[in-house]
Amino acid sequence: MLKQITNVRVSFCPFSRNTTSTKVFLNRVLSKENSTANPSCKIDVVTTNFAKDPSTIDVTFKDGKKFHISSTAKLSGDDIIAQVQKYSKRLSQQEDLQGQ
Repeated sequence: MLKQITNVRVSFCPFSRNTTSTKVFLNRVLSKENSTANPSCKIDVVTTNFAKDPSTIDVTFKDGKKFHISSTAKLSGDDIIAQVQKYSKRLSQQEDLQGQ
């Protein structure tokens, strides 16, 4: 998943009930498999003290495209991961076509 990503920034309050999807996404990003796929990917985790602050996920891809996902979007962790993987796969396919 991280192969096509240059930067991930996650901001959330760890004590808020509405951060489950953000925590699931962060858990997958920080997995050993993803870390070894792209060791140059910068991952920033920012925790806040206010439960009312929305959790946010910002993903920057190699081509410069940025995804911004807020907890107000009401997406599950798997939905967020699916969106990021879908765009990553498209970038990988484009790289493969250009390399041939």
